[in-house]
Amino acid sequence: MPPTLATLVQNSALRLSVLAGHDRLDSAVRWAHASELADPTPYMDGGELILFTGLKLDAADLETMHAYVEKLVSKGVVGLGFAAGVNYEGVPKALVDACRGAHLPLLEVPRRTPFIAISKAVSADIAAEQYRAVTAGFDAQREMTRAALSREGPSALLARLASQVDGWAALYDASGSVVATAPAWAVRRAARFVGDAERLRDRPTPASAVVSEADSGDDRVELQSIGSGRRAKAVLAVGTAAPLGTAERYAVNSAIALLTLTMERSRALQEAEQRLGAAVLKMLLVGEGEHARAVAGQLYGGLLDAPMRVIVAEPASAAAARFAQESIAAAHTSQMTGSAAAPSVPTASAARPSSQMPSGYLARAGEPCGLSDLAAATGTSATASTTADTARSAVPKPTGKPPGRPSAKPSATKAGTDPKAGTGAGAGTGQAGGARSAVQASAAVGRDGAAAPAVSSPSAPTGTSVASGVVVGAGGGGPQAEASDSGRLSRIVWPLEELADAVETAAARNGEAVLVVPDGARLVVLASDGGAAAAACAEFAVTASAAQPGGRPGGGGDEGLAIGVSAPVGLSAAAVAFKQADQALSVARRRGVALVEHEDVAAGSVLPLLADDAVRAFADGLLRALREHDANGRGDLVASLRAWLSRHGQWDAAAAELGVHRHTLRYRMRRVEEILGRSLDDPDVRMELWLALKATG
Repeated sequence: MPPTLATLVQNSALRLSVLAGHDRLDSAVRWAHASELADPTPYMDGGELILFTGLKLDAADLETMHAYVEKLVSKGVVGLGFAAGVNYEGVPKALVDACRGAHLPLLEVPRRTPFIAISKAVSADIAAEQYRAVTAGFDAQREMTRAALSREGPSALLARLASQVDGWAALYDASGSVVATAPAWAVRRAARFVGDAERLRDRPTPASAVVSEADSGDDRVELQSIGSGRRAKAVLAVGTAAPLGTAERYAVNSAIALLTLTMERSRALQEAEQRLGAAVLKMLLVGEGEHARAVAGQLYGGLLDAPMRVIVAEPASAAAARFAQESIAAAHTSQMTGSAAAPSVPTASAARPSSQMPSGYLARAGEPCGLSDLAAATGTSATASTTADTARSAVPKPTGKPPGRPSAKPSATKAGTDPKAGTGAGAGTGQAGGARSAVQASAAVGRDGAAAPAVSSPSAPTGTSVASGVVVGAGGGGPQAEASDSGRLSRIVWPLEELADAVETAAARNGEAVLVVPDGARLVVLASDGGAAAAACAEFAVTASAAQPGGRPGGGGDEGLAIGVSAPVGLSAAAVAFKQADQALSVARRRGVALVEHEDVAAGSVLPLLADDAVRAFADGLLRALREHDANGRGDLVASLRAWLSRHGQWDAAAAELGVHRHTLRYRMRRVEEILGRSLDDPDVRMELWLALKATG
């Protein structure tokens, strides 16, 4: 505690006498100051002991003293010292009466005690108190460090902290749930501030808040965010009966530092864990399940021993996914090569100073893992792998100066789809990787390690990206078109960070093991079937979809996600599950929903899957000759073909629908065959024509 008036009175060297305010001697003295001003309050901060001799004041006048004392009290002055035997023989009665009326302590200072002696005494006491506080803080830091390194970890640290502040302490995880309290009786009290902890967690770190004051009849609860990233990893709550003193503040700051070190592991260790997770997933994709189990050890618990699901998430907007994929790949290449031979793809993080490491999902993305390539190579479609290799070799090596060091994927479509429709089998490569490593395949990484922009296939319709396997509008939304928007990349990948946090938090709260592998602009999750992590993913999709305009995951912008979930499989079928999740993700994007499970892929109509520019271009080309024939007034072949196909080739029924004779319909169908140069007896031809009619309305 700082020095008080009682401390000064008890100092025998000062010989001070108390004339008024005996019940206020426990007031803390922040400083002692001599002033003869009639009104010294403009120069006071509160907590001072004012020393004066009455040189410029009529200390014997009661009205003058009342006014003087009232000014001092209103400013927070804690005491008044009057020098007897200087300008007045003793202490004037008017001054004593005024101080008694205002309950302001009045000290008589004998002539042989100089004011400077009182100031030195106050200063020495303040310095001694500060030294004691610092010493106590260091002692508390040593105790809490030993506690943090003990088997109990954070729980033991909280116990030490609660003892140091003479109150209680609680730790909340990223979801706002109470994970530890000290003492044990504080559990209920800590639960009352869960909402406040959640609000603080959403603020940029470091952040703090006082949510309950002592004078309200409740504890004074101070919340402190824990972590050094964009979002808090945890929140520390400290409840006390009064504001924290210097020693208590040292203890709290030490606890914050130790908890931050505990939760924010070294970047090298974090990257090592990420690489290990990616390596385990790679082994699963190439059928090395037992090797993956051996490498993982106990890190993922029983995750690899029970039915699991593979979840793949990616930006719902194909253009946004492609932009983010190329930007992250360019960012990583720039960092790894020291800006040598980096691609000239502008990134949204180019404005970030090169000395700063990227935060949030951009920091998690890490090095491209190549999961998409593995999925294609181990898949059932040989065409998928071939198409991916062709796409990568077709991309010219980038030129130009590298972009600024970044702070953070294109998508592909279902393997085996007709490349004429602009949905080439490269889908099996571009959409397979989790949010950290599909950069390599989907961003078309060159042999020199530099990521190049996606290019159009010579045989594909204009606007079709071979690298991504999705159709984008001409000039639509590539990195160069959005180079001026420095925040676009962060907006695109932020939902992925939110999803990763939600899945990991749900798994941690329920004691589940989960494997989360960010790979560029995708996120791959390996979760137990029916577990909390998978449920959290589904819940996140519902929430995200409802938040988007029109209920669509993308809402026409960059912020939405499309999520694909595989069927539950065993360890040996992980590669199959990966492909299922990839296909489900493609269906989710085309249907405009946030999440699709593999079991639901066959639900509904196949027609929404054909709703892209390439399919419509194919359909228009197939039917163009028939439409031109009809436009010249030489028949109604398109309507007749539609009616005949819808009636399964039944001449009488189709003719009745058209209101013509069946011989007229037969003639029209022969003209269709002549114009198209294809036989309607071929079921493949009938199928293509029917789908073309449906795709073009």
